[in-house]
Amino acid sequence: MTKTKMFSRLTIGDSGSNSPTARGQFQLRQAMVLCGLFAIFSLVGGNLVSLAVLKEKTVKIHRASPLGVQKFRPDILDSEGQLLATDIEAPSLYADPSGLMEPAKVVKKLKSKLPDLDEMDLLRQMSHEDRQFVFIKRGLHPKVAQEVFDLGLPGVDVTKEIRRVYPKGQLAGFVLGHVDIDNVGRSGIEKYIDHKREQAPLSLNVRANDPVTLSVNIAASHVLQQELASAMSRYKAKAAAGLVMNVNSGEVVALSSLPSVDPQNPTSKLSNDRIDRISGGVYELGSVFKTVSMAMVLDKKLATMKSKIDVTGPLKIGSHSISDYHGVKGKLTLEDIFVRSSNIGTAKLALKAGPKAHRAFLKKLHLLDPIETEIGQMRAPETAKRWGEVHSATASYGHGLALPPLQFAATVGALVNGGIYVPPTFIKRSEREGKALGERVVSVDTSDKIRKLLRLNVTSDHGTARRADVGPYQVGGKTGTANKVVKGKYSKDKVRTSFVGIFPYDRPEYLVFVMLDEPQATKASSNLTVAGANAAPTTGRIISRLAPLFKVKPFYPVLNRLTELR
Repeated sequence: MTKTKMFSRLTIGDSGSNSPTARGQFQLRQAMVLCGLFAIFSLVGGNLVSLAVLKEKTVKIHRASPLGVQKFRPDILDSEGQLLATDIEAPSLYADPSGLMEPAKVVKKLKSKLPDLDEMDLLRQMSHEDRQFVFIKRGLHPKVAQEVFDLGLPGVDVTKEIRRVYPKGQLAGFVLGHVDIDNVGRSGIEKYIDHKREQAPLSLNVRANDPVTLSVNIAASHVLQQELASAMSRYKAKAAAGLVMNVNSGEVVALSSLPSVDPQNPTSKLSNDRIDRISGGVYELGSVFKTVSMAMVLDKKLATMKSKIDVTGPLKIGSHSISDYHGVKGKLTLEDIFVRSSNIGTAKLALKAGPKAHRAFLKKLHLLDPIETEIGQMRAPETAKRWGEVHSATASYGHGLALPPLQFAATVGALVNGGIYVPPTFIKRSEREGKALGERVVSVDTSDKIRKLLRLNVTSDHGTARRADVGPYQVGGKTGTANKVVKGKYSKDKVRTSFVGIFPYDRPEYLVFVMLDEPQATKASSNLTVAGANAAPTTGRIISRLAPLFKVKPFYPVLNRLTELR
């Protein structure tokens, strides 16, 4: 026999696949496998049936990580694309109480890395036997989270959560608002974003790569906030606030209220003096309101620019007496009444219209009902329930009627932009879009005359706004000094000053409003507390910095004339 044949025989013989014994063993193994699979499936099926008929309604689960789902939020940008708010991932520290050997010692070690930790509260939470998850600290700095992790505490771990950050700090803080620990908007634009998402998901794209662009210009916001802070120091004021608005589109370009808030630290809002004085408070604004009164008289053709009114005072209405700060006697034209800021003259002009017509005009200009913007509904204006002659007379020069400065600014914007009231907005939009939402409230002719009055108040030797003059940018404006109400009575020494300015006056683009709370008589204000000595120059400084930023062309009469001759 050859070697090849021998190898073949041995191979066939060793397999044993054709023998009866081998086939029996194979079938036995198959049966055992099938029985095992049947037992496993029976066990699983039995458990499912058991759960289906379980009398206990709740099923306890062990969790080693948060079950809550946080919302991703869109980036918020300023009008020029600067990032104002965005989401990042930040570490949060948590514990599984069931895995803690000695909770008291664990808390003590945690305290060494987290000084502000409430030991008693955390220990109480960790002592609940039915809890498997407890947050220790959320939104930690990565370095601190690593230090805690390096302690190697059993049952303590780190997870990643979404956190909202605001790269520009306190700038535009009241506009942006804030979110809570779960990244849900609670105020300002942040709350508006969530409201729009819930109201109509398709009306506002809230994906991370589709940001929300505001009307706010962060560079202008910096200028405004810096100058208001300087004014507080210069005039020793208790607080300061201001806004910049595009009078044609209704866009709020900048808003600041000092002391300000940090959206990264919303608890700072708990302080009573950290309030949004521009849209969140109501104030008697004083003589800046004479701008509205003059518009009423001119639009109703009750007087012309050269009409004369006797301002010899005081003016008696029943038991009430109205006097002038400057105490001019004789007759003044409407122009002079405005420039010299005569209370008597303004009151007499308002009385020509009559209380009923006066109130109706203010309502038409959106000054008596609350208005709303993307950062929330403003407080309702406050005025007397009965609108008689006395109230009409005092309201004409800004007393007895309190309203949010933003609401007043929107109305003045209409008085100077050609007569169209455009609702204010914090979302970027074009002039055409703004005007499409607007409504005519005064004639073009009335608007032209109001602009001239505002400019005259800056250029006239008797004007109260002379210190707001900024060379080539042709500013127009009006001052207002109002005695504060303290314990139901007008204070003799505590005042609130304000100024509303426009530039350039002939074709206004921007309005600036400034308000100072309880400014003191200082060397910088020539030892005066009136608006012309503090709010007016503050506005002038703001405009001098904003005009170049907004590329507003300066006006030089001599150079312009030479250009025309060429």
